[in-house]
Amino acid sequence: MTRTTGTATILNKSFKRVGDATLDERKRISLTRALESLKEILGNENELDAAVRFGIYVNDAGQVLLTPEVSVPMHEAWLYRNPQALKKVAKGLAEAREGKFKDLGSFEKYADDDIE
Repeated sequence: MTRTTGTATILNKSFKRVGDATLDERKRISLTRALESLKEILGNENELDAAVRFGIYVNDAGQVLLTPEVSVPMHEAWLYRNPQALKKVAKGLAEAREGKFKDLGSFEKYADDDIE
């Protein structure tokens, strides 16, 4: 979706320690263990690639929260800004996974129709 500023929504307050790291000479931290854990949580079919970005948040206690994010094209962002529409799409996808749909056949005969 779009880049956000401000605070993050904490979806689950149960954090678990997956390792530790120190700063290297360029003040970087390796997140290898965190990424391995993230793959387990998201499932291996969700490959983490260059499209995944991380929002970085810091609280008043100095704790750092990284949240995985992906960009959404502007022409699709409306769906994520409309909770009712998003809920209907999610419901439709869930019903389709469960086989709850009606095959209406091909719409090929309408392919050349003018759209108003």
